[in-house]
Amino acid sequence: MKVFIFLTVLAVTIFTPAKASYRSPAMGRAAAHSSASPSILSFCYNDVQSECRGQSHSVDARLENCNALYGKFGRIQSKLEQYANALIDTSFKYLTVSSYFGNFERNRMGLKRLYRKLSDEAWDDAKDLINFITLRGGEMHFDERPTYWNERRELQVNEHDLSELERMSNVLDNYKMMADEAIKIQREVTKHADLDGSVAHYFEERFFERQTKTVHTLSGYVNDLKRFFSEADASLALFLFDEYLLKSV
Repeated sequence: MKVFIFLTVLAVTIFTPAKASYRSPAMGRAAAHSSASPSILSFCYNDVQSECRGQSHSVDARLENCNALYGKFGRIQSKLEQYANALIDTSFKYLTVSSYFGNFERNRMGLKRLYRKLSDEAWDDAKDLINFITLRGGEMHFDERPTYWNERRELQVNEHDLSELERMSNVLDNYKMMADEAIKIQREVTKHADLDGSVAHYFEERFFERQTKTVHTLSGYVNDLKRFFSEADASLALFLFDEYLLKSV
């Protein structure tokens, strides 16, 4: 009889779960939340938790941290917006120059096509950069004006009446400045403390190779035009140069 009682007590002890070892999932989440550090509270999951614990839910509730922002993008976003706005501004000025050389007085259809191509490229670059900013979770602000125009206004596209050589040299200076600014942005995001490989890769793929080729081409055109203006038959040389651009651009 004693043996039977002993075995019964032993079986009950073994198969009865200890209350201290059981914790529901809700209790686990509450414990984790209570011990969370301030940095954890900036996570999307915590925003969702806070909203779900409310008595009522609104479709307009703003989940501050449930976005596509990550890495060091927030530190470089303003400069990307400035660069996009500079591209838009440059695109319209190149378009104005193109129209100027395409009028009935100048009638330089080759130069018109060249500057129209530069205008279209700048416009496409601006649109693509804006798409990239939104892809990384940012918002485009068109009032974020580029600050580098303030100190180097002579590098903007001159809107005055210029000769073919003067115009080409002015556009070359402007294009080189835009290329320099792209390099500065890429250098900024490759610093150890502000490393953002996504932005660096984007600029390398989107801008650097084409900008290198365009700067080389425009500088060659400037030197060719200088040589033409020094010849006695400069008008004929300019005409043939414009015809070359019309067929090659």
